[in-house]
Amino acid sequence: MPKGVYERKPKEEPMASETAAPVQPSEKLFPVKLLKNYVPIGKFELVGYHRPEIKQKDSAGRVSIVQEAAFIEGEMAPPPFPGVGFETKIWSETVLRLPIDEAKRLVGKNLAERADAIPG
Repeated sequence: MPKGVYERKPKEEPMASETAAPVQPSEKLFPVKLLKNYVPIGKFELVGYHRPEIKQKDSAGRVSIVQEAAFIEGEMAPPPFPGVGFETKIWSETVLRLPIDEAKRLVGKNLAERADAIPG
């Protein structure tokens, strides 16, 4: 071969069994409720968030409920203000399922709390 030219095809093709990644059992995910904004490291699942109840006074001074409190499944909590440009950031008050090691680390650092009794 001339100098500076490399061989484009390997001499021997690797066998299919050598290149296939070993099959790992599915990782168990644990639900946590975020207390701070967080970017998950690896695999995660969105469970939902608790939408707060909104009350408003009318001109007569009576309090009426404008929005009922509810658990919104499958959605991330809305950002605290508009125009936020972080696509991977998960906002606080969102419930998600994380791998057990990552969930333990977050709970230990007080970035999240356990959410065992969350619907879904």
